[in-house]
Amino acid sequence: MALPLQQSEPFARALDALGVLIASRAPLIIERRFPILGNVRFASRIAAHALAQRPRIMNAETDTPDLYRAAGYRQIITPAHIARWDIGAPDLEKHMNGKWRNQLRRGLGNRLQIREITWDGSAHWLFDHAAEMAKQRRFQALPVPVMAAFARNTANSAVIFEAHKDGTPVAACLVLRHGPSATYQTAWSSPDGKTLQASRVLLDHAARRLACWGHTDFDLGLVDTEHAAGLARFKLGTGADLVRLGGTWVHMGRVRPLAPAASIA
Repeated sequence: MALPLQQSEPFARALDALGVLIASRAPLIIERRFPILGNVRFASRIAAHALAQRPRIMNAETDTPDLYRAAGYRQIITPAHIARWDIGAPDLEKHMNGKWRNQLRRGLGNRLQIREITWDGSAHWLFDHAAEMAKQRRFQALPVPVMAAFARNTANSAVIFEAHKDGTPVAACLVLRHGPSATYQTAWSSPDGKTLQASRVLLDHAARRLACWGHTDFDLGLVDTEHAAGLARFKLGTGADLVRLGGTWVHMGRVRPLAPAASIA
């Protein structure tokens, strides 16, 4: 069964290893204690059919607001979007945006050296570069200790793809594998890498390798056309579908709502 990263068993093993309290594994719900609120159960990317577990706060997987309201939830953040790439299709290139495909072909002509590393959670230069990029772009990625625990606690679950030109690294990305799905997690490209179209070469290579390993669903992560339009075009140019998630909801119980739902892009 294809599950998002945050609902997968390898992710649960990673949280176990980090000492996170897991209230339920299917669906995956974690529990944290707060000074005033007490124990709060939280679930990310949880499916609508799993609402019987009733986490206090949830990031919903599907855009089915009537079901959540009927179950006693109130929306506090509107839905985000992700890019989901069907890599089980017989001809990936056929579905690519024309400009994206042409840039990929130019990149392939640059004869980059591609390396695949089964990551064991140890230090790697990708994460230093990615952290600096995240700081510049003001976004928060999954913490490295969580990714490292994911890699350490499920064999062959994490792969780093590197692109080199004349012995110099110009791009890299980390892919996390979970069942028939995989998630594009962390990536970096140098200025030379951008010129060489290294990110496209790496992503295309990763998708084809994942398909060979039996994966059919490639989650490319959040798509934000307002604050990261270039990255959004990069992800969707592969032919990936734009998928609307369900937003963030809180179960009110007997608590009366104090404010209207927030809205984000």
